[in-house]
Amino acid sequence: MNDRSLRMRARKAGLATAWRDAAGVSHRVGADTLRGLLRVLEDGARLEDDALPPMVVGQAGVATVLPLRPSSERLAFRLECEDGSVITGQAGHARDGCPRLPAISDLGYHRLEIAGRRTVLAIAPARCRTVADATGGARGWGLSVQLHALRARHDAGIGHFGALADLARQAAAAGADALAISPVHAMFSARPAQFSPYSPSSRLFLNVLLADMRSWFSTHDIGATMRRLRISPQAARALEDAPLIDWPQAAELRLRMLRGLYDDVIRPAPPAELTAFVAAHGRALHCHAVFEALQAHQLGRGPRGGNWRAWPTALRDPASPEVARFAEERHHDVCFHLFLQWLAARGLHGAGQAARDGGMRIGLIADLAVGTDPAGSQCWANQDDFLIGGSVGAPPDPLGPLGQNWGLTTFSPGALRAHGYRAFIDTLRATLTRQGGVRIDHVMGLERLWVIPEGASAADGAYLSFPGRDLMRLVALESHRHQAVVIGEDLGTVPAGFRTRAARRSIMGMNVLWFQRDAQGAFLPPDKWGANDVAMTTTHDLPTVAGWWQATDIGWRKSLRQLARGTKAEDALAARAHDRTALWAALHPPAAPDPPPVTPDGAARVVDAAARFVGTAASALAILPLEDALGLPEQPNLPGTISGHPNWQQRYPPGPPVLERPDAARRLDLLRTARNRV
Repeated sequence: MNDRSLRMRARKAGLATAWRDAAGVSHRVGADTLRGLLRVLEDGARLEDDALPPMVVGQAGVATVLPLRPSSERLAFRLECEDGSVITGQAGHARDGCPRLPAISDLGYHRLEIAGRRTVLAIAPARCRTVADATGGARGWGLSVQLHALRARHDAGIGHFGALADLARQAAAAGADALAISPVHAMFSARPAQFSPYSPSSRLFLNVLLADMRSWFSTHDIGATMRRLRISPQAARALEDAPLIDWPQAAELRLRMLRGLYDDVIRPAPPAELTAFVAAHGRALHCHAVFEALQAHQLGRGPRGGNWRAWPTALRDPASPEVARFAEERHHDVCFHLFLQWLAARGLHGAGQAARDGGMRIGLIADLAVGTDPAGSQCWANQDDFLIGGSVGAPPDPLGPLGQNWGLTTFSPGALRAHGYRAFIDTLRATLTRQGGVRIDHVMGLERLWVIPEGASAADGAYLSFPGRDLMRLVALESHRHQAVVIGEDLGTVPAGFRTRAARRSIMGMNVLWFQRDAQGAFLPPDKWGANDVAMTTTHDLPTVAGWWQATDIGWRKSLRQLARGTKAEDALAARAHDRTALWAALHPPAAPDPPPVTPDGAARVVDAAARFVGTAASALAILPLEDALGLPEQPNLPGTISGHPNWQQRYPPGPPVLERPDAARRLDLLRTARNRV
């Protein structure tokens, strides 16, 4: 195949054959990259020519053009709506001659029959639910939290949904409208050393290590099981008191306790609530539970067992007789993982209920990771839905000169269309269930993602386009059905016009203090921040306010030799000193005293000012990370590091309830007062 035909094939498959970097320089995608990605894309499911897709996505009040061949005939149609009503008529013609349905106002997923074909017609609202919808027009505020970092008595070293419920009650009592949480997707029970919440096994289910056993079991049950298993209370307390989470040790202890409680209490007489939960979640939950048991079994045979693509051929197919036989032989192991999902879901539901009962007008805001680990259960159970053999990341830019490979895979655009967007909708619904909102990680992925062939460097990727209009409409429809607001993490390289298109759908962007600057480097006044965006001091991937002021992040980068190429530590510190002056000038009027010293006490004054400053932003919602409410210097995650920095291991300091501490209470008051004055 010559280069011209290769590039034509690539463009037809949705691959960009050239791209522009952050400096505006154009780059040509290499032929090897295109060949590698085409192999992945063309192996997946796709529609037959002239087939009506299993789902067509339209918008309320707007005529829907059907992707059928142009015809001079006026085709009769029958639409059976979700509520049972029926609409009949004849389709008109679009400019290109394709059949066009009249505008439909009924929102939902309806059954359409036309020209002997059947499909689902999804009719979405023009926009998502907004903060104003939830608050009656008022500007809202809330907190964000790394759930695993919370502390609770007898937590054995990992935060859990019970601790989240306690925090939700505290935040609601302080007047918060929302509580944004880190991802709670299912991880790998047999691989506890993989604990980044953004590298899940499945986005359909929950991280069982976050389950709170005390949400169901009595103190007597727990004590009896600990004695039977000879678990030392001192060992559990040591994990509980540690400043960092020891994921392997804490996970082993927690799963051992949960298995003991399952065997002692649940297995002899499963509660009706558990039985109903399992029945309601059907095949998808069963597959996940089987995967968990099967992966543990395969890991017992060697480290290659951690990746299902290296399993014996028969076990790679979830529908094979060998997998069914394994599930039958290991019935109680499978049932244990079903129980874990039920207990976790019960706890998350309780936390959401605590937020609503406390008076939050939005409630919990869940976090939807950008992708899924290709070695995980969601890919194993639904292989046709994913780009197995490709991973997502980012092209080279100033923050990552070599590009980024996140080690995650994503949905196949062809499979999304061929399967009626089933995988996307299921993932959205799993994240939105009982939540007041969702933060979509790397929301630009609704339109395009940087995809890298297996074995290639991160720089040797290409942008792959996705059906962005359909996906945004489905986000709006599910937002409406779940009464949930939508935040899009839009930091990084953003396609031209993307923020405008997202804003039309009321998908809020993110205004982070560090990036709200003009061309001269001055920090923008808060009344210039985007009204359609969420205002925040920082994110989990960026320095806290106290850490930024004290250059804690630069210290880490220096010690790990991760400063930008060609940058010396003294130059980075000098630049930070200049930025401190610029920040203080924005936080205070010109007549304000000199900036505080670069000390913990000085940083605390800056955190106070930043909380008030963000509160006055024009943004619909302002969020203060719990790290900044507490004035902590360490950020939860240092991007670009795998070891050296304690990513996702830090815990909030011990002591009284976090929001009752004087510093946190003062900052919440500053934020709340500022929001009320906007």
